[in-house]
Amino acid sequence: MTVDATAVTRREAFSLAALGAVMLGAVTDVANPAPALAAYGADAGGSSAEGSGADVTWRVFYGAADPPATYGYLGGTTKDKAKYSYDVPSDWVEEAPSKVEKGAGGQDSRWVKSGSRGAVNVKCLTLNRAGEDGAAFDLTDKALQAIAGADSKLQESINSGTVSSTKDGDFVVFTISGGSGGDYAAKLTIDNTGRLFVFLASTPSDKYKGETKKTLDRMLGSFTTYKSVSQFV
Repeated sequence: MTVDATAVTRREAFSLAALGAVMLGAVTDVANPAPALAAYGADAGGSSAEGSGADVTWRVFYGAADPPATYGYLGGTTKDKAKYSYDVPSDWVEEAPSKVEKGAGGQDSRWVKSGSRGAVNVKCLTLNRAGEDGAAFDLTDKALQAIAGADSKLQESINSGTVSSTKDGDFVVFTISGGSGGDYAAKLTIDNTGRLFVFLASTPSDKYKGETKKTLDRMLGSFTTYKSVSQFV
């Protein structure tokens, strides 16, 4: 049997070229990580790949609360610049808000449960003033109605379901259950500049149970905001 030395040389050359490309890509990724990676805090457990069947792990997402004109990209930032944060599981996917969602609805960040076709999701909304009169927000039903103005399904659930609220420190949590638009939980607070922050979790009513309920409850409970340094000046 005769070995073709030329063929071996070519194969080796292609292998070395491919290896070099992979190594170059790895170096490039380390030097220039995707901007969204800066939004994740330390992992709460071992690593977990989407769809790998491994246990779900959790990370902290740090939100920027960028102005309405900024849209179409993921909303994370670094911990030192964060205006809010919440826990996210490894089997959820971040989506960028559209121009309308950002400008009219105040969406700063949105995460969706993989495989739910967007039906199970959480959003962080930021709204500057309560209506055209420029009045400041307060943590009442009026604030909830202001949020629902940009979400027809939430409005539908408020009109047809049961709404209740509880106080949790500087936050008020509204729960909307049994509505035709699905089940919702909204955690609201106001920062020292008068801006309203809302963490909104939504799911079809028949899905708010088991692991989905545990996940949404943890995400809702973890949501917090960071006051501006200007309050101390």
